[in-house]
Amino acid sequence: MARILLIDDEQMMHVLFADVAFRLEHHFEAAGSLADGWAKAESGDFDVIFLDVLLPDGNGIDELPRYTALASSPEIIVITSYGDSSGAAKVLEQGGWEYLTKPLTVDKIEQSMRDVVKYREHRMIAPAAGMQPSNIVGSSQTLMQALAKVDEAAGMNVPTLITGETGTGKELFAEAVHKQSPRAGRSFVTLDCASLSPTLIGSQLFGHVRGAFTGADRAREGVISQAHGGTLFMDEIGELPLDMQASFLRVLETGRYRPVGSQRERESDFRLVAATNKDLEEMVRLGLFRSDLLYRLRGVTVHLPPLRERQDDLEILARHFAEDACKDVGGCDKDVSNDFWATLRAYPWPGNVRELKHAIGRALAAAQDGPVIYSRHLPTQVRIKVAQLGLDDSPLAIGATSPDAFPKLKDYRDKAEREYVRMLLDRADHNMKRAAEVAGVSRGYLYELLKKHGMKR
Repeated sequence: MARILLIDDEQMMHVLFADVAFRLEHHFEAAGSLADGWAKAESGDFDVIFLDVLLPDGNGIDELPRYTALASSPEIIVITSYGDSSGAAKVLEQGGWEYLTKPLTVDKIEQSMRDVVKYREHRMIAPAAGMQPSNIVGSSQTLMQALAKVDEAAGMNVPTLITGETGTGKELFAEAVHKQSPRAGRSFVTLDCASLSPTLIGSQLFGHVRGAFTGADRAREGVISQAHGGTLFMDEIGELPLDMQASFLRVLETGRYRPVGSQRERESDFRLVAATNKDLEEMVRLGLFRSDLLYRLRGVTVHLPPLRERQDDLEILARHFAEDACKDVGGCDKDVSNDFWATLRAYPWPGNVRELKHAIGRALAAAQDGPVIYSRHLPTQVRIKVAQLGLDDSPLAIGATSPDAFPKLKDYRDKAEREYVRMLLDRADHNMKRAAEVAGVSRGYLYELLKKHGMKR
C-alpha cells in the first residue's frame, strides 16, 4: 500500500483521486492549497504527490523542488489545466515523474497511479544509493538533487553528460559516478578536450602504431584503449573538433576503433562520462556540434548548480577549504570575523567552488600569524566587486542617473521589503514556518515575497 497525497483546489479532483486510490488499496489524503499540502507532506511520509500548478496561494511548479527534497523522496506528478512545453521541461528537469494535463479521466488517473507506485516499489528493492562522496561538500537542496542524479547514473551503463559552469566540480562528480558504478575497481581515465593537440588528436584518442607518422618511434595506447573495462571522462566535450566527432560517435555505437596507422580494428568496453560548460544545443544549431552525438551523450544528464544557487553550502564549503589549507601548513587556529562571512555571502562567485577554494587559501595566507581572518584578507577583486554591488544597491543608485536624483517610492519600498525578508530569514535561521510566525504572515505569502524578489529560501 502506497501513501498518496493530492494537492489541488478542485473538490471534484479530490473525489476522483480518492475513488481510484481506494480501489487500488492505497492510503490517500488531499489538500486544497500549497500551505495545507506542505503541512501534510512534511509530516506524512508520502510515496507519491500529485501537485496542481495553479493553486490559491502560489504556483505548484515553483514549489516542486521543496517536495522532491522531502525525506521520503516522493515521486511528484504535476497536473495542470494549461499544459505547455516549457512547463513540462521544467517539471522533468527538477525531478518530477510526469506532467499531466486536465481534464483527467478515471482511467488516466488509475494508469498514472499504477505506473508510479510500481516504479516506486522496484526502486525500493533496488540496491541502496551510494553515500555522499567525501570530497563533495554541502547539503543544499540543489546539491542533493545533483547527487541523486549521480546515483541514477551510477546504476546505468549508459553515457552520462555533466553540465555546469566553470568551477562547479564536474570532474569530482564524474569520479563519483565511476566510484559508485560496477566499474569502480577499474581505471578512470581523464581527457581534457580543450587541450587536445590538433595534429595529434587521433593518436590521443585512438592511439597509434609504430611508424604511423614522423616521430612515432613506438606504438602508443590512446585513452579509449586505456579506459577498457572502466570509465572514460572527457572534460569539455564541446571542444572536440567537429571532424573528430563522427569518428568518436562510431566508437560509442560499436565499441570498436582503429589506432592511427593500423590496418585492423580493436575493441574497447568503456563507460563514457562527458562534461561541458557550453550550451551544446546552441552549438548544434550553429553547426558546431553534431546532434546525433549530443543525443548519444544524454543517457543521463547531471546538472551542477552554480555556487550562487548553493548559499546554504557557502559557509560549510569555506570551512572545509580552510581546514584543508591549514593541514598543508601544519595546522592553524584562527577566528573568522563577521565581515568576512558577510563578504562571502555578498559576492556572486562567478568562478564557483574553485574560485571560493582559491579565495580561502589566499585569505589564510594573507592573515599570516594573525588570530582573526577579516574580509580584507580576501582577494582584492572580491572586495571590489562586493563594494560595487553595495553601491549599486544603495537607495540613490536605484533608478538614479546622478547623485542628486531621488529614488521612486516603489523602488525604495521594494528594496526595503527585500532587505526585511533577508533579515527575517536570518533571524529565523531560514526556517520558513518560524519566519512566517515572526512576520505575522502566512508561509504562502512569504514564499510569494521570495519569488517576487528573486530570492532563494
